[in-house]
Amino acid sequence: MDDDLCVPPKAKRLLTPPAILARRLSGLIGKPFTLSGKTRTDGSNLRKFIAATLGKRNLPPAAVDGGWRCAAPKRKGVPRLLREFIDTYLVTSGDSYNLQVWNRNPSSPSVQIEYADGSTLGANEVRFVLVRVDPGSHLVRCVAVLTPDYIVDHFGAFGKPTVKEQLIISEEARQHVYELRPPVLFHPDEPESKGIVAKSVVLTGMTIHQSATPGQVLSLESIRRLVTTAFLGRRIEPQATKNRGQELELLVARTLGLTVGLTDLLIGGYPDIRSQALEVKIQDSPTVDLGRYSPQFVEEVAGCPGFTTQTVRYLIALMDSATHTCAGLVLCPGIRLGEHFTYVADKSFKCQRAIPMAFFDSIEGRSVFNPQTRNVPRPRQTPPR
Repeated sequence: MDDDLCVPPKAKRLLTPPAILARRLSGLIGKPFTLSGKTRTDGSNLRKFIAATLGKRNLPPAAVDGGWRCAAPKRKGVPRLLREFIDTYLVTSGDSYNLQVWNRNPSSPSVQIEYADGSTLGANEVRFVLVRVDPGSHLVRCVAVLTPDYIVDHFGAFGKPTVKEQLIISEEARQHVYELRPPVLFHPDEPESKGIVAKSVVLTGMTIHQSATPGQVLSLESIRRLVTTAFLGRRIEPQATKNRGQELELLVARTLGLTVGLTDLLIGGYPDIRSQALEVKIQDSPTVDLGRYSPQFVEEVAGCPGFTTQTVRYLIALMDSATHTCAGLVLCPGIRLGEHFTYVADKSFKCQRAIPMAFFDSIEGRSVFNPQTRNVPRPRQTPPR
């Protein structure tokens, strides 16, 4: 596979529409593809096969050096055929096909590619090309070009692996926050939080670790007004990250009007300020440790009825490493973090989704994009391995 196929297109808008990709890949139907039985070898050969079929003349122009950057460290989770932002998968036999996506959640907007103009390509925009090859005749039987939304809608959500989650705030993303006036990256509460949050709440007497009660949770708009003045330019003395985090948590709680006991900050838990469904982070390096819970995956949150990991709110203080002062803030529901920053994991992981072979039977002899299907059973979720 040519190295230039590992470079993204010059601009996001130049990506070939997936319906046209499916049409161009129709030339694979009936073509021979020799199966070696070795997963990596067959996977590599399939990528070359698809790249050759798409042809260089039909590919969008490549981005120039300096016009883009890969947001994921070591390119973990980034699709292999970057020029068309596609991943390829080989389907053979069995009752179902176990689609495995390594080091990214396909349903997340987690930034994978950042362009110099500020535009991005996210994990939920990768196109999946699944090619079914008959293991007896070694001929291509069908091709499916699918989007992550289609896979989730028709076959169910991708399974959540158990990993320690991290968020990467690149220097470019940090600089973008600093250039805002004021330097606060803000998104309001998600619509699902309507009826739970309120613009005005008297929090006196309420503690950090009480359960979040509808009508007693301050809206993000109101929190923004309080913390913008209180924290921008504020110095937090250099010390261990955990201690600095606890100091910021104490400052946030008191700024909101909460009562903080001497041992409250030692209890921990998620989110940090449970009564306000607010997770607090202090950061002067690119990596934000999220722990076990990540907005990349939807989970219910204990002690925060009505909130999930994607609607819990995040307050991230971006610190100047030279002056130890707060130079910028990120304040938004968790689901919005992936629109600006990149999720990674400390170890490799895979998200899985079973697709019944009946689906591939229904498109026999065709190359299709997000096809309408009937009578294809919805499979059970494949457990993580």
